[in-house]
Amino acid sequence: EITESFINSDKIFPQRFFGFLFPVVGGLLVGWLTMRWAPETRGGGTETYLKCFHQNSGKLKKRTTVVKFFASLFTLGSGGSGGKEGPVTLMGAGIGSLIGVLLQLGARAQRTLFLAGAAGGLGAIFRTPLGGAITAVEVLYKEDFESDALIPAIIASVSAYTTFGAFYGFGHILSFKAGLFHTPFELIFYIVLALVCTASAYLFVKLYQWTGEGFFAQLKIKPQYLPALGGLGLALLALFVPEVIGGGLLFMQKVLHSQYPKEFWTALAFFLGLAFFKMLSTSLTIQSGGSAGILVPSFFIGGMMGGACGLVFHQLFPQWVPEVTPFIIVGMASFFSSVTRASLGALVMVTEITGGYELLPPLMVVSVVSLIFSRHSSIFKNQVDNKFYSKAHLWDMNPKLLNRLKVGEAFHNFSSQAIIPQSLPLQDLRNLAKKEHEFYFFVKDEEGNLVGRLSIHSLEEVEENLEDLKDLVVAEDFCEKTSLFVTPQNTLFEALEVLKNSGFDKVAVVESLTKPRLLGYLSRQAILNFYNSLGTASA
Repeated sequence: EITESFINSDKIFPQRFFGFLFPVVGGLLVGWLTMRWAPETRGGGTETYLKCFHQNSGKLKKRTTVVKFFASLFTLGSGGSGGKEGPVTLMGAGIGSLIGVLLQLGARAQRTLFLAGAAGGLGAIFRTPLGGAITAVEVLYKEDFESDALIPAIIASVSAYTTFGAFYGFGHILSFKAGLFHTPFELIFYIVLALVCTASAYLFVKLYQWTGEGFFAQLKIKPQYLPALGGLGLALLALFVPEVIGGGLLFMQKVLHSQYPKEFWTALAFFLGLAFFKMLSTSLTIQSGGSAGILVPSFFIGGMMGGACGLVFHQLFPQWVPEVTPFIIVGMASFFSSVTRASLGALVMVTEITGGYELLPPLMVVSVVSLIFSRHSSIFKNQVDNKFYSKAHLWDMNPKLLNRLKVGEAFHNFSSQAIIPQSLPLQDLRNLAKKEHEFYFFVKDEEGNLVGRLSIHSLEEVEENLEDLKDLVVAEDFCEKTSLFVTPQNTLFEALEVLKNSGFDKVAVVESLTKPRLLGYLSRQAILNFYNSLGTASA
């Protein structure tokens, strides 16, 4: 509130100058805290949530939850452009994870509690008991959802929602007074809106990814200072476009009450400009390492795009589109659906947040259209296509079929881009990891024999201490000896067993148990693609 009051001041200087300092100071605190105690808490939180479910059986370190709480406090409290949902999702999941560990539950029950905790956090913070539960189990996949955990997620979400509401009250976060849905003919305009939001979401995903991988990743400064740099960029932007500060829900409430320019071209520039600048500010905040969520900014951007489309439709066809406000609400769901692939959760959450139940027909239409046209686009890297691509569901595949097929029969060529010589310098390894987008490598000697394996993550803790020796330290110095490999004579089922126990996303393939000559490796993705091709062929 202090940050927004400074930056939203009518006078640019000196009031906004003081607000200018908040995101930078917040970024410094976040950078120090996360890099010192829990680097995995950098960013939105949803990526860590997805990775923990798919690759770590829903087990989250206790310190991750604590650090995430304070990192989010510093980011959002200093005016970071993001929402509470990413951090709250991870913190709720962390509580569920802790309960599962204390009760010593199996992997399946552990993952269920993990999802239930996330659903509880979402349901409470946005007062969306059903939307929170659905989003928690839907955002895991691009074209699937974790159906086994839906009922526990609903129970947890309702419990959290009612408890939270008992202290802070019930009701919708946003309200509006305009008319809603008048005629089926309006659905044509909503379909056009969905296409516009899908294209805008594609632009946002590209900008978001470029900011992280093409800008911040290329800077030659320590990671702990990146959030402050992101805060500086946000502050500079907020001096001229103060609406980008924070999540934007308070500003959205004003827009829903028609508090925007009335002249057509001015209003159109207003909506489109705010949509773009919110894309930029959110990318700067989260991709620099700030702890904030993507949901609320997505609602903001989608609402602005909906406002722009509604404005154009109203200008051209006032008899069929008498109000702009419904397009703002539907645009929120359409954009969020396109960005996250959580279409069902998007329409339910927007309905519960606004109370616009009469808008369910257009909400359903835009969610479907957005889902279809954003099929290959998602802002979350750790979101997988479906259950077959999740390590959590490896055993859902037919073990008899996998036991009948040998590695050498299924694959005649093996991947090799993540195989490095033992003499490769540390600096060259880091460059190779960025170029190939790989985190796990196998190391071979001069004769081509398997020496061991290493993870880029294992280098992060010692990298700062080796800054002066980065050209002298080689891969062999950090190589971990391993017996987790397969031969062409092993079955695919045995290869998956090794993958499960290794913690890597790939398994080394050697010539034989007596000849450790490295032939290449098999990734989990390659095995899953092969398995799916068998199902397609048989169908």
